[in-house]
Amino acid sequence: MLSKELDIFYIEHKKFIGGRFSVLSEVGIVPAYFMGIDILKIRKNLSKFLKGQDKNYLKDSSIKLAYLIKKKSFKNLVFLNYTPEVEKFLYWCQQLIAESLGKKGKGLFPVVSSVPKDHHSLLQLYLDGPKDKLFYIFHRNEKSKNKILVKNLSKKIMFLNNKSLDIIKKAQKNSLIKTLIKKGIPFREFSIRELNEETLGQLFSYFIIETIFIARLSNINPFNQPAVEQVKNYTKKLLS
Repeated sequence: MLSKELDIFYIEHKKFIGGRFSVLSEVGIVPAYFMGIDILKIRKNLSKFLKGQDKNYLKDSSIKLAYLIKKKSFKNLVFLNYTPEVEKFLYWCQQLIAESLGKKGKGLFPVVSSVPKDHHSLLQLYLDGPKDKLFYIFHRNEKSKNKILVKNLSKKIMFLNNKSLDIIKKAQKNSLIKTLIKKGIPFREFSIRELNEETLGQLFSYFIIETIFIARLSNINPFNQPAVEQVKNYTKKLLS
């Protein structure tokens, strides 16, 4: 669009798209384009989860999660992230879920947990603390050429000898899943095959749609944030 007053080109953002939902609009796509990201691939399969088996999975998951929120069965949602590359996506997801569903005394408290690092600091609480947590596990198949050589060290750690880091991390992840199952702790597993634009677009699309469905089923408006606006108004008054 060309502004007659300033004689500059600008892109007008659609006013009905809120901040946390704007990642696939001009707000997110234009910067992505200038970063050299293939925006056509990001938008390629955004409607994938509205068709076939993916649609059924989305529907079933939304209903189950809405039920858990209604019953207040769980208070916390922990993203167990074994893939550092998606950390920023998970922090966006944290905001999406917290601001969209945290209303009318309902909602889940989303936390991003870096694993396996947090195995050594938080895992005891996760597995043996209050049973008020739902877990989402994110991982991808990695192939590392770097291997650990410990044959000249303590015999106690010989089981690590000649093992690659991805094999060790996968073993930790699978052991955690086995323990979650044994203890009856609910979790979802998201396995990422490839880290590319198409995958990123699908991740954004899925969580946006699912969050909206959960909100509607829970009689919540997913698009507003009244408590946040109240704090903003108080802040403006104090600064005026």
